[in-house]
Amino acid sequence: MHPLYNIKVLMMKRDLASNPKLANENWDRFLPKFKKKNVKQKKVKTKEKKQYTPFPPPQPPSKIDMQLETGEYFLSDKKKSAKKWQERQEKQAEKTAENKRKREEAYKAPEEVQMQDNDNNHKDDIAAMAASLKNKAKEFGKRKSATDEIDAEMYIAGVQSSKKKSKNKN
Repeated sequence: MHPLYNIKVLMMKRDLASNPKLANENWDRFLPKFKKKNVKQKKVKTKEKKQYTPFPPPQPPSKIDMQLETGEYFLSDKKKSAKKWQERQEKQAEKTAENKRKREEAYKAPEEVQMQDNDNNHKDDIAAMAASLKNKAKEFGKRKSATDEIDAEMYIAGVQSSKKKSKNKN
């Protein structure tokens, strides 16, 4: 706790002692209660020592050294600029070709899914549908022979029979 807080507590005790009502009581309820905080200390980062070598590292090659190796150092200014221009043109051609390829990908048609399996299933479905229609036709023929009178209006939803219509018209 900071020493300033100790001084503050002593001043409060002096005020409480001067008050005759509180002189004989416990002063803990009037005094501030400080909580102790456990503050974690930061871990010290230790640097790993590099291995000692008696010789310094090799010096990186300078720009002039690089030019001497490639032979550019002895070229004239016109030839140097022409070489730079040629390199720029090559890079530009590569970029344009890549951009053109990306643009053409957007216009490429999506690949069609092969429908060979679906064709076989479709043929089976047609055969099954034809068989079910034949069965329904046979059943309908049996029903027709059983009952002489069949009104088509009975099978149409929402249409009233013709007898009811004639009564409503009169």
